[in-house]
Amino acid sequence: MKLKKLHDIKFTTKEAIHQAVLSKPNEIIILFHSGEVIRHNLDTNQREHLFSITKTNYSGGDFDPGSEISIHTLDDIIVVTSSYKENGYVHYPEKYKKLSLQREDNHASISKYPIALFKNKNLVPHLVYGIAWNHVQIMNLDTRQILTASKSLIEENAEEDHIEFYKTHEETNKHPWPSPYDYFYGELKMSPDHKHFLCAGWVWGSYDAYNIYKVDNFINSNRIKEISIGGWQHDNRAVCWIDSITVAVAYSPLMEGDNGATKETPNELHIYKLSNNETVLEREIKVGTIDVVHSTIHYSTQLNAFFLYSKNIGVVIISFAGELLYENKEIEIDQYFPDGNQFLTVTETSITVSQVIK
Repeated sequence: MKLKKLHDIKFTTKEAIHQAVLSKPNEIIILFHSGEVIRHNLDTNQREHLFSITKTNYSGGDFDPGSEISIHTLDDIIVVTSSYKENGYVHYPEKYKKLSLQREDNHASISKYPIALFKNKNLVPHLVYGIAWNHVQIMNLDTRQILTASKSLIEENAEEDHIEFYKTHEETNKHPWPSPYDYFYGELKMSPDHKHFLCAGWVWGSYDAYNIYKVDNFINSNRIKEISIGGWQHDNRAVCWIDSITVAVAYSPLMEGDNGATKETPNELHIYKLSNNETVLEREIKVGTIDVVHSTIHYSTQLNAFFLYSKNIGVVIISFAGELLYENKEIEIDQYFPDGNQFLTVTETSITVSQVIK
């Protein structure tokens, strides 16, 4: 495999790029430090101003376009959030220019803003978004109706689980029940078929607690039903969908304290299959000493391989058998776009678009 440079775009120092993402193979969404958000067409080099974000004082904190930002896209819809703060915006051309989002601050600094975009079976765009540490909503973006407005923050079988758990407890240790959902939502990842969303969240302990939620159930049921993938040391480990029922989670035997694990013990990718409202660990792929836990991971159907990147490892491509297909420690990647196997490298004055070729 090799890398091919497709575009190299230069900007003036006055424009100062803060963040950029590929939204389509020929289109980039760019946020400047000034707060301006534009659409840049790679074929024509034409730019379109979309909206502006300024440092605004909210009751729950500032939206600072210079802080760590996440940009999510679906067709022409753009969602910009302050990743580890409380505020965001939705831009939906022809509908509204800038719809404000805000979540409560309870450990927001270590809980990535929960955001996921999807279309339902009628191709209507929807947004999954956080409003509190343990509370996400689903909104129809065409009508701006919050479909989960009356959803309880209580899990399914909460009463039965409470009774069973407290059978052996003294009366003085018992509390009012059922208790509200005790889970910190984090980064969301929508399944390829838009039927489930995965949450890279956490619970007190503290440890990574990754769950899957069925979209239809989340909208139509009054109770929360989580499908647990697993729990590990709290490190915001890498995770991705492989297909609509399969997930890969990064794992470090040394970090988890496995018996006999040393610095030389190979790290792993654990593959989980979703079946009958539970997940099953299907296989463990050994990947050598590559730091997969602290990377960003995607699965490329075109390459039939895992694409990983971070400042520490550069870019790494690993086969399903754990074979190292490509490694470049010198290159720095800001975003990988699976369609076309393209990726961005962003500086304050330039954006480079490259492609992985077999």
